Amino acid sequence: MKADIITIGDEILIGQITDTNSVFIAEKLNNSGFEIRQITSVADTKEHIFEVLDEVSKYTDLVVITGGLGPTEDDLTKQTLADYFGSKLILNEDVLEDVKQFVRNKGFTLNERNIKQAEIPDNCKIIRNKNGTAAGMWFEKDDTVFISMPAVPFEMKEMFEVRVLPLLKEKFKLPKVIHKNILTYGFPESSLAEKLSDWEQNLHSKISLAYLPSPERIRLRLSMICDTEEKAEKILDTEVQKLKNIIGENIFGCGAGFLQDSLAEILNEKNITVSTAESCTSGNIARLITSVPGSSSYFKGGIAAYSNDVKTALLKVSEETLEKYGAVSKEVVEQMVKGQLELFNTDYGIAVSGIAGPDGGTEEKPVGTTWIAVGNKEKIIAKKYTFGTRRLLNVRFASTRAMDNLRRFILGFDIN
Repeated sequence: MKADIITIGDEILIGQITDTNSVFIAEKLNNSGFEIRQITSVADTKEHIFEVLDEVSKYTDLVVITGGLGPTEDDLTKQTLADYFGSKLILNEDVLEDVKQFVRNKGFTLNERNIKQAEIPDNCKIIRNKNGTAAGMWFEKDDTVFISMPAVPFEMKEMFEVRVLPLLKEKFKLPKVIHKNILTYGFPESSLAEKLSDWEQNLHSKISLAYLPSPERIRLRLSMICDTEEKAEKILDTEVQKLKNIIGENIFGCGAGFLQDSLAEILNEKNITVSTAESCTSGNIARLITSVPGSSSYFKGGIAAYSNDVKTALLKVSEETLEKYGAVSKEVVEQMVKGQLELFNTDYGIAVSGIAGPDGGTEEKPVGTTWIAVGNKEKIIAKKYTFGTRRLLNVRFASTRAMDNLRRFILGFDIN
């Protein structure tokens, strides 16, 4: 079964907001067995909406629409859909009661625009909305299902998961789609593809593979359409095991997590603690570590040691070391680890110092040069990296690399 997604709103087309709704809907539909044919953004005009609906309905079984259902004059979707499907708007008492209840719960006064929200095309199936005033609508025309939902993300998500998906599964006979996501770090995408070339060529014929890269990880998504979930799981598990045999040390998890989630599992399992001392990342590593629920059990604290004064006063980095080697050096990050281990009394520490950019580099230490040290009271390993010239990317690269280096240190893997 094929599905199209349409987002309505000038604010998307001019870049005023980011369309996250399509990402959510596409993932949910794909996991349910739909093939996403196309995602389209449409202006707030009746003519444009008509044109796109006519076009997509030729090729698809399902059209999911978000946007344009609000109470203001520029919200044209409901009237446009009524015209498109040859219906008229009538006041629906059930929807009106939902609207009244929502307005009461918010402590607002019901007004004419609120009441107008309860006017619904008379030939659609109503999809109730308990989180807002815009009801969803289900139309059918020439063997295609059209579903219109509000664009407010928390309203749309609840409506889609709780109300729409069950209806779709009743309406359509859908195949079972199984995904396995393997999370890797440490290879550029091209190098990883080369490393996995033989494995990929011999991959089970019913499995499709996608490389999904970002500065924080490369996610390998293995997907399989199947009749029985149990059989598919066995086939996928076999391929994943082969993958682990090839790049096991570079795999840090499965599913949707990041390195901070993997690190949390390791620290909790081993009942050990960590602290951070950051210069160029200025607290970003601590932020990532503490973004995981329950991090207070293993993270004691961190210092954003941006200036040399802080490095010397709090982390006991010697002035002689700073003078001789500079703040961005092996010797300094090693002393930063030692200083934080003593200050926070943790089992392990991470230290980072670098030139994030866009200026500040030299011929000897160009922009992007970063030293990362991880270790404990017995051993410290420091490595130098050159990430690039883009400041915010350098912070992301350094933060992720630092967490992976600590993961590798604790597990006894080599640090690259």
